[in-house]
Amino acid sequence: MAIYHPHHTAVPPAQAHAFRQGIHDQLLGVVMFIASAALWIFPMATHDGAKDAQVNEAIIGAFLMFVVGLRLYRGSSWRSDAIIGLAGLWMIASPFVLGLQKTAVDNGSRVLDVAVGTVLVATSLISLLIVRSDRRAEAAEAAPRST
Repeated sequence: MAIYHPHHTAVPPAQAHAFRQGIHDQLLGVVMFIASAALWIFPMATHDGAKDAQVNEAIIGAFLMFVVGLRLYRGSSWRSDAIIGLAGLWMIASPFVLGLQKTAVDNGSRVLDVAVGTVLVATSLISLLIVRSDRRAEAAEAAPRST
């Protein structure tokens, strides 16, 4: 059992901000980039599935690789997280929407699209929560100084 002292409980605000920023920009960004790359590369490399689904995956995957690449290079904001989340929602819905339009959709593509879409939505939501907590921490830190 550990003994906690009052001076061990507080993490300096600069370190907490750097930690949250690292998780937000780097860790989640890499997961998003891998999911986007899988969405873009896997169907083209295997030539499995319907061509309509492959075109959708290629366009969305290339777009997401660009957005996530900018996110990794310049840092991100809530806008990039929202764009990635919306693209993830589209990837979850696209096999079913394309299937309603009598286009060819393969079950393998459906599984890939739903899995990648779920990862993108989850990581974008986590990223948005980290941004929110970071802003709250900055506001709480600034509030005592201003009084």
